[in-house]
Amino acid sequence: MSQKRVFLSIAVAACLSVFFVNAVWGNDSAEAFMSATFGLSAARTQKRMERSGATASDFVREGRLTMKGTFEYRSAVFIFGFHAKKGLNHKSVYLASSGDAKSDRALYDALREAYGIRFGATEERATPDARAKGRIMLRSTWKPNKDTIISLSYNPNVTNRFPGESPGDRPIHIIYTYTKWTK
Repeated sequence: MSQKRVFLSIAVAACLSVFFVNAVWGNDSAEAFMSATFGLSAARTQKRMERSGATASDFVREGRLTMKGTFEYRSAVFIFGFHAKKGLNHKSVYLASSGDAKSDRALYDALREAYGIRFGATEERATPDARAKGRIMLRSTWKPNKDTIISLSYNPNVTNRFPGESPGDRPIHIIYTYTKWTK
């Protein structure tokens, strides 16, 4: 094989790898989820999430939209709640396990630290797991203003490589609630 062909093959491989990496890493929905502001309509929320690579797994039904995508490059289930007249008033994301408890805990700790820097230190509490009697979840809660509550929780007992469809089968949950608009 001539030097020219070798160089051309390497150049093509390098270009394809850049496009492949961008395609894989470009479809993370974390930014779209985080930037979805309270009051946004269901249609605009869905479009924003779809542009980031998420897909609707259920239509808006009874003021609720469920989507699937990725968050921090992990499989995620997104659930959005809407006030009948005022728009988005609840958003949550349920992150899949990596299959490694240490990796799951590291992500939870990183998220907890980032929220702590942004909204101030808060106490981490052990709370009963609603799905499994006798087990606990770790939960931190922030109240950045009088109407918003942010809850980050981690269930160390959920570390399965292929989680089910249920949000409860996922170890890390981030929930934003806007309490000013209740149904």
